[in-house]
Amino acid sequence: MDALSRAEIREALEEQSDELKRNRVKGRLYLAGGAAIALAFRDSRRTYDLDALILEGHGPVTEAARRVGRRRGWPETWLNEEATAFLPTTSDHRAQTVFGSSHLIVTAASAEHLPAMKVRAGRLQDLPDIEILAESLGIRSVAEVLEIHDEVFPRNPVPVGARERVEQFLANRWQDDSSLDSDTRNRPLC
Repeated sequence: MDALSRAEIREALEEQSDELKRNRVKGRLYLAGGAAIALAFRDSRRTYDLDALILEGHGPVTEAARRVGRRRGWPETWLNEEATAFLPTTSDHRAQTVFGSSHLIVTAASAEHLPAMKVRAGRLQDLPDIEILAESLGIRSVAEVLEIHDEVFPRNPVPVGARERVEQFLANRWQDDSSLDSDTRNRPLC
């Protein structure tokens, strides 16, 4: 399966909504990860799956997603809950509705929650997303990015390796960031 565009994600959500309507069931999803970024922040962002927390209609939503995936030749896990273990426990009051129909409402994690989750994961593939999201908030310092993480995950410090990768990546991108020392700037990205 190729990475999904914003348009393909929206089409699949339309199909899923139609499935739910036929079954007279309503569903509600909260998206995180690449799909949330594609739908809410950057239309050029592509993703291989939709990381979702199913808030309403769990069984019917899951079954509708399987049917949509089969018709499209996608894996049954194109809509999955694998990332739910990594969602913050704090409420996301700024989550925005990115898809709405009579039978399916989809919200995307906010610009504050998404970078916090990406910082926490600290994977190399998450680093460009952190930069995009930070810039959408008008942030240009690593210290501010880490503060957002700490607000969203108040009891969980950033894992050391993740913190180092985020600091180094952003130090190379934001040369004018005075919150970093020269040792951080010169450390290789791993």
